[in-house]
Amino acid sequence: MGSLITALASYLDGKKSGGKWFIRIDNLDPPREDPNASGEIIASLKAHGLLSDLPIDYQSDHQQRYQQAFKRIKKHLFYCRCTRREMARYSVYPGTCRAQRQTMADAAVRVQVGEGVVSFTDVLQGPRTCRLADERGDFIVKRRDGLWAYNFATAVDDGFDASSVIRGQDLADVTPQQIFIMQLLGLQPPSYAHLPVLCFPDGTKLSKQTHAPALINSAAARNLQQALYYLGLSPPEEAAWNTQQWLRWGRRHWHLQRVPRRLAHYISRDT
Repeated sequence: MGSLITALASYLDGKKSGGKWFIRIDNLDPPREDPNASGEIIASLKAHGLLSDLPIDYQSDHQQRYQQAFKRIKKHLFYCRCTRREMARYSVYPGTCRAQRQTMADAAVRVQVGEGVVSFTDVLQGPRTCRLADERGDFIVKRRDGLWAYNFATAVDDGFDASSVIRGQDLADVTPQQIFIMQLLGLQPPSYAHLPVLCFPDGTKLSKQTHAPALINSAAARNLQQALYYLGLSPPEEAAWNTQQWLRWGRRHWHLQRVPRRLAHYISRDT
């Protein structure tokens, strides 16, 4: 349900503003990736009427784009062999390997943030300023195993492809890092709106790790009705409506500013 809420909000906002809504699958971590996950996500979105206006995009197809971006910011990069255990004592990266500028095997690649300050205004959360050296430190753009880091790949793709990003508030803290990469590349950052995340009554975020129940695609219309409620709207009691009727109603009544600062707690269908 938490994922549906975010997808629905971005869909409705894109449609309301006359933009194009598209699906991007973040599949850059094969060792941890469920081979069935992408298909299940796409099938669930389709069942709920959330169809991409553009061909579905896969980050795994962007290797050349990432490599070119990597080369463009090379002067800001260094190689790091520090382990997580060694870094556990620090709140931010202390700059241990900054002098290592030559290519090194079996090492992560970090970007040096220097005195970088990132400021942006979140459509929902308001203005935010982050001095990266104090809050985040030099961060990884390419992992030790050779895979692209999430923040780097996402920054490159959003800078090239997106004008508006709506996502969960749990990703708000990495937004300054992503904007910093875009700034180094000379890309225009999109506008951002970070939605409050859906939680169980005890405050735990719904996720696979917390055993959140999967959406039942056969109940898509009911799911959309619930999602609209969580997003601060007052959907009517129309048990016979199908998904397209709910989406049309949502487009008519959608306004991003109606999203509450805190979502109502998740209550399962059985309760």
